Amino acid sequence: MTGSKTRHTAVKQKSGAGRRTKGTVSHKLQLVLDSELDNVERVEKLVNDFALKCGCGTQQCSEIELAVRETVINAIIHGNQKRRTKKVHVKAELNNSDLTISVRDEGNGFDPGAVPDPTKPENLMRDSGRGILLMQTLMDRLSIRPVPGKGTEVRMVKKIARNIDQQTGEEHSMSLKLSSRQVDGVTVLDFEGRIILGEPTEAIRDALQDLVSKGQKKILLNLGEVSYIDSSGLGALVRGYSTLASQQGALKLLNLTKKVEDLLQVTKLYTVFEIFNDESAAIKSFQ
Repeated sequence: MTGSKTRHTAVKQKSGAGRRTKGTVSHKLQLVLDSELDNVERVEKLVNDFALKCGCGTQQCSEIELAVRETVINAIIHGNQKRRTKKVHVKAELNNSDLTISVRDEGNGFDPGAVPDPTKPENLMRDSGRGILLMQTLMDRLSIRPVPGKGTEVRMVKKIARNIDQQTGEEHSMSLKLSSRQVDGVTVLDFEGRIILGEPTEAIRDALQDLVSKGQKKILLNLGEVSYIDSSGLGALVRGYSTLASQQGALKLLNLTKKVEDLLQVTKLYTVFEIFNDESAAIKSFQ
């Protein structure tokens, strides 16, 4: 099974239900995709739909979706080096209460032990390197192994709590909306949507660079309407913080959602940023 050479059909899919006998696979999904970042959100959606069919609830679907996103991005960028001649193979299987997802690239592989620990103080300000940490945190089991002659396989397992919630609660196509306002000399950037690799992180970078070039160095990011953030999104926040600090400015965060707060806690970035729940208090802190 191979990926199509056209962008709009670059994801090939095979799915179905098998026997429900104890110890056998009851649901299965197989995908083969081109090494293009445009395919990441399609895979997210397909895996999310599959997880729902398997009985995952909203929280579990969100965790699986983010773990798969991080894994597929790593496979495309670090495994296959974005070479379209190399594919990414995704398999998902439900066996009793275990949802197993494997992602295999066709690259030369890497040593996960050589990846710097992103929670160490000397690595907190790096704008990348948190993908494996998020996978480990979001899934119940994680293994990374070389497949001789075939690349590297990441295998993740999620224990399913069945029949607790069958609704996604998410709008996958929502792009990031960004608006700016001035409050007592502070620039407040209001975000709505998903802060993910690609246009959203580029928009944040461009917006912050534009503000700094205009001499606006007191910036408050309102994340109250952010539904989703990946490791690249966290990197964009870190990059923005560093940019402002280097210009004797300050970047602070406001109204974290539970999902974003949990990610900052896991990555220990909660110790880096000043975070507020009240806008008035945040504005006063710049004075």
